[in-house]
Amino acid sequence: MSEAIRKINKMYILSHTHWDREWYQDFQGFRLRLVHMMDELIEHMERDDEYRYFMLDGQTIMLDDYMAIRPERRDRLAKLIADGRIRIGPWYVMPDEFLVSGESLIRNLLKGIRDSRKWGAEPVRSGYVTDIFGHNSQLPQLLQGFGIDHAMLFRGFHGDGDPSELWWEGADGSRVLGLKLDEDRSYSDFYFAVRWPFFDRDDDYAGHTEELIQRANRLLAFKNERATTDIAIGMDGVDHVEIEPQLAGLLRTLSEGTGVEFVHATIEQYVVDLRKKVQDLRVHKGEQRALGYSGINNWVPENVLSSRIHLKQHNQHGENLLEKWAEPLGVLTAAAGKPYPAGFLTEAWAHLLQNHPHDSICGCSIDQVHRDMIYRFDQARLIGDGLVKESVQYIVDHLDEGRVDGKQVLAVFNMSQSAVDGIVQVELALPVGSDASVRMAEHNLQGTSFKIFDGDRREIAYQVLSVQRGHTEMYRPYRELPRGRISDVYRLALHAAVPPFGYAAYTVEPFELDWHGPLEYSAPKLVAPVRHPGSQQIRARTWDTGRVRVEVQPDGTIDITESETGHTFRGLLRFEDEGDIGDGWTHMAPIANERFTSAGSPAQLSIVYDGPYATCLRICTLMRLPRGIDTSGMRRSEEWTDYPVTTFVTLLRGDPKVYCRTVVDNTVRDHRFGVWFPTGLDTDSYAASTPFDLVKRPLRQPDQSGYLRKPYEAFPHNGILAANDGKAGIAIFSKGLYEVCLREDDNRALGLTLFRSTAKEVGTDPGDGGQQLRTMTFEYAIEAGRVDDDYESGLWLTHQRYVAGIRTGERPAGRVWRQSPYRREANLPLTASFLSIEGAGLQISALKAAEEGENRWIVRLFNTTDREASGRLICRRELDEVHLLNLNEEPLQKLDTLRGEIAVKAGPRQIVTIGFCWKV
Repeated sequence: MSEAIRKINKMYILSHTHWDREWYQDFQGFRLRLVHMMDELIEHMERDDEYRYFMLDGQTIMLDDYMAIRPERRDRLAKLIADGRIRIGPWYVMPDEFLVSGESLIRNLLKGIRDSRKWGAEPVRSGYVTDIFGHNSQLPQLLQGFGIDHAMLFRGFHGDGDPSELWWEGADGSRVLGLKLDEDRSYSDFYFAVRWPFFDRDDDYAGHTEELIQRANRLLAFKNERATTDIAIGMDGVDHVEIEPQLAGLLRTLSEGTGVEFVHATIEQYVVDLRKKVQDLRVHKGEQRALGYSGINNWVPENVLSSRIHLKQHNQHGENLLEKWAEPLGVLTAAAGKPYPAGFLTEAWAHLLQNHPHDSICGCSIDQVHRDMIYRFDQARLIGDGLVKESVQYIVDHLDEGRVDGKQVLAVFNMSQSAVDGIVQVELALPVGSDASVRMAEHNLQGTSFKIFDGDRREIAYQVLSVQRGHTEMYRPYRELPRGRISDVYRLALHAAVPPFGYAAYTVEPFELDWHGPLEYSAPKLVAPVRHPGSQQIRARTWDTGRVRVEVQPDGTIDITESETGHTFRGLLRFEDEGDIGDGWTHMAPIANERFTSAGSPAQLSIVYDGPYATCLRICTLMRLPRGIDTSGMRRSEEWTDYPVTTFVTLLRGDPKVYCRTVVDNTVRDHRFGVWFPTGLDTDSYAASTPFDLVKRPLRQPDQSGYLRKPYEAFPHNGILAANDGKAGIAIFSKGLYEVCLREDDNRALGLTLFRSTAKEVGTDPGDGGQQLRTMTFEYAIEAGRVDDDYESGLWLTHQRYVAGIRTGERPAGRVWRQSPYRREANLPLTASFLSIEGAGLQISALKAAEEGENRWIVRLFNTTDREASGRLICRRELDEVHLLNLNEEPLQKLDTLRGEIAVKAGPRQIVTIGFCWKV
């Protein structure tokens, strides 16, 4: 036996199955296989004590799926779990790391750990992310926050003889021990090296001892080249595979034949032994998205960031709805006496998390899978919307009746940590036929007939943007049958002042005056016109908000001049299109990849509305594109079609953001379509947000021509894309867009892929859903500004405000029809804030109830900067006890509080969780 083979003297064999819940089969098809696999596992482990351990892929949802079909086997399964033989958790589902929010990753682990404990066992304490398309920079901190000190990793590394052990250091400095898997066989190295070659032989392993030993020795030699100690782990499993009943005897044969001890084990047993042996290891810092030098499976398929983009949009909407509205509003209304809707939120999160496995959210599965995802997104949305509406109505219905005095109420809610103090757009429903309806328009008086007052009786000027006549809405008074309400719905722009995590209520009142005509003719009080004239237009194609000046060019691109620095960004909003013969995983350009740009093409400009507070422009660009790829697959087709692209640009007085909404009716196949923003800045880097981090990346990529796969052309982000030269900066905020593209030219352009149209991803799929032949809408905003020390932390605040927006609640004049069972005295103030934070760089990511206990609440925040940040959390209710918690919501330290204030400190990029109770 060679010295190379003698280096490893013990191999821990981890039996498992990698279970994509849905992928090349639909969920029900895979569950049929899951039930058969689990049936055999339970029966075999009960009769064979030598088959010691089996791991359920690090995710507990497999247990739920099995129990739905086999509830009668719960006790048998529970015993094997409690005995530590079937290993479960820590995840609820194994998620993608870039296409979901940081909070989603935390909620996933919170649920997986608690689901494990319901089975009478502690979860596997492993960062088990074996099949993920790259790793974000904050995962080490997230894992450590749950008491997990190591991670099993695959993609995202060089992939040519990487050491099998390494240190992975996160953005905040947290470290976990990285267990780097085989760069090609990944979580299946033992399976492919030893088991798989024999699967179709009638005699299984009998009579093949010599071949078995040869194969095991080749595996050991491969491991020796990568191991940093004298032990190794072998992964006995693959996608959706059943157990090997003969494993115990097989391991004995290998031990005897190789002289190396092969032992059936758990990850934890292996790591305990490994930690005694590791010495100096290579340190990998930050996000891990290396191209993958060799090994096809080791590639990071970066273009999943833009596949089936509607799924990403649905997901981000659901995350924002739960994180930024349903949960914080639930806490706010609980402080006002309404029970917190914990059960509903748990259900909504479960639906949302079930869409987060990589083959689901990445958009690279069969059509049926992605149709099923829409149902789950809908359920999360319907629950979340219902909870938000109920909470908003609870506040509105219990405002101080003495101050409202029977008037119509419009309340504006803000669940971000920044106060709203500027122009917002709201909808106001006025009863049809009332004095405050559209009678002014009927009499051609060009005005309205109502005034709006804040809580201090100051009149609030407004601009009418549109009116919808005769809108019918159903509502149901409590203990009554549903009723209908017909209204004229006004869309208004007005200046609102709303505190953080709070609301501000306004009264809406008809405006009347005495009118006396000639010859002593007099009339009773009449509804009078209310007018607020003005415009933001300063030239035929130029508008000025007071913060930015926007000029629309003949080709539909826009120039933005920022007032403070005077810097102008030119040629923004340029659309580009190219061919795509790839699939859901990878963009692949045809050899003759004719690209098209909207630059230089004539565009039509119209003004949807313009006034003193808001302007909306419609820019219609007509491109001509090939209908698809020609039959050779080498070039785009010679059949052409008109391809209209409509972008609505909204400008608000005093607001530096330029709000864009692009609508595309996609009738073209096999292409990638994006929007570009030339920065023209003298910089060699840009910044992109990922979960809990703003990652700096170079604009110019290293030479990757020698790699097996094509060079990177796309990079992840989750809503903030920015560049600056130290003086002037530009940021693009987006909703549900994740793929960044770069141009290494003098313009230093940043691009957002809006969508890709691709052929079927999986050979078993007859569907056409990847082509995205539908009408799609994309929302993003552009902000130019001056760069200072707080520039990057300001980007987070702006992004939070942008994606959260505002919500409104209304109460008609007169009698209040209670619409829920929850009642309290109607004495809530017209303006209130539940929580605020002081201190630059501290960003709140969660305000919710604790996972366990009554009157226990959670605030989570993170430091957006590379320096220590400190500040104060200010709660408007007196607090009883406050603790610093880990991410699993377990106490680390008691904190002092004085009159509802909590001093907060966070290290660079650190995530901090605070738990509190309020006095009752």
